[in-house]
Amino acid sequence: MAEESAVQASFWPSRRWRIGLNVGLSVLALAAVVVMINFIAARRYERFHWAAGTQDQLSPVTLRVLDALTNQVKIVVFFDHRQPLFSAVRKVIDQYEVQCSKLDVEYVDYTFSPGRAEEVRSTYELASADKGDRIIFWCNGKKRVVHAGELSEFDYSGVFTERKVKRTNFKGEQLFTSAICSVIDTRTAKAYFLEGHREHDPTDKRDQVGYLDFAKVLQENNVAIGRLSLLNAEIPADCQLLIVASPMNPIAEEELERIEKYLSQGGRLLALLNFDTARVATGLEALLANWGVEVGRDFVTDKPRSSTTDPRLVIVTEFGDHPIVKPLRRSRLALALPRSIRLRSAAPRGADSAKVVLLAVTSPEGVVHKAPNRIERQGAIPLIVAVEKGSIQGISADRGETRMVVAGESWFLGNKVIDFDANRDFARLAVNWLINRELLLEGIGPRPIKEFTISITHSEMQTIRWLLVGVLPGSVLSIGILVWARRRS
Repeated sequence: MAEESAVQASFWPSRRWRIGLNVGLSVLALAAVVVMINFIAARRYERFHWAAGTQDQLSPVTLRVLDALTNQVKIVVFFDHRQPLFSAVRKVIDQYEVQCSKLDVEYVDYTFSPGRAEEVRSTYELASADKGDRIIFWCNGKKRVVHAGELSEFDYSGVFTERKVKRTNFKGEQLFTSAICSVIDTRTAKAYFLEGHREHDPTDKRDQVGYLDFAKVLQENNVAIGRLSLLNAEIPADCQLLIVASPMNPIAEEELERIEKYLSQGGRLLALLNFDTARVATGLEALLANWGVEVGRDFVTDKPRSSTTDPRLVIVTEFGDHPIVKPLRRSRLALALPRSIRLRSAAPRGADSAKVVLLAVTSPEGVVHKAPNRIERQGAIPLIVAVEKGSIQGISADRGETRMVVAGESWFLGNKVIDFDANRDFARLAVNWLINRELLLEGIGPRPIKEFTISITHSEMQTIRWLLVGVLPGSVLSIGILVWARRRS
């Protein structure tokens, strides 16, 4: 009887209410703790990388840029989600979004959402016929577009032996951070194309000689474009970059004097001279020689590095040590019959002289031709150089130090060839260096792409297929039947 009364007493209504109340309060307390933890974590959080490597972490430069953001930046990932690069793009963009609340990210798959895709094309002024994958960055009316073709580095070592190209690195963080810095930069850059001597036209759509695509590269990097004749006018004060794109006729002496004055005051010049201009003394050659760069009246071939589809194309894989070409170490350029460049001592211009750095050279088997059957010299031939010089003594360098990029070729930035391998990348990097934007990429390296190869025979593949399709589901079904049978018994 005592045991029975003890059992009954343990379940008195008051005791049950006390137990229920205690459980209820415990649940409420736990819920309150969870809410508070989430409230605090939403504003103060830290991500930890448990992996052995750190290649997937954002660089300190990117973190500083994201932490300094004050304006809202719209990012539209305009991508076919089935493309292999999409997962890598999303992974990096997700890291940016977690790190910074000022980013408004939208993923638009133009294959599955054609209506929204057309709205994006209209809003961000994309060509309706261009279906390419890209990432659009937008802030306060400024736009920067990163194309999918710019995102990868490739290993071309197997091109001539195995006819195989392998993707080695992903450059998403480099380009995305640069794009964000570009659209939040309140300064306006202005580039002028010299005209009046049959230069490449930045509005020309023709494949071979048109420069419309190069003009788009400038615009996508938020560089405004103008056209300039120097016959009766000085170079404008807002000119941050003068582009002389392969003049076919001689440049007048007064124009050359104005270009020289501009450079002496810290001007920036992109000079492009192709094989056709070698037949004419444009006057630009003499001006460049005073700055330590001699452009030969010749053309260069490189048999081991010539294109199999077009022997006139020289495939350049050798680059110098310079911020413009450091990101291109595993890439290559395609130049059509480039002219050679020699480095010479610049004319005295004060306490110091111009510093000339090689950007691109041929292989050691490069050949300089004065005529189709006349070889002038052989070896590693410079094809593109960069020139930099501080202010000249006694002259006010309002624009800072003088900077130039001189290439013995101009067709490689034309509409037909600019999308070959890293030509577009080179154009973007050269422009950013010339207008002092190269520091945006400092300290941001490409992420290596790891590939794992599994070699299995046909019979092994059959075994794996039966294991996945038959054995594993069958095992789960068998266990379920045994459990059911035991409960029934």
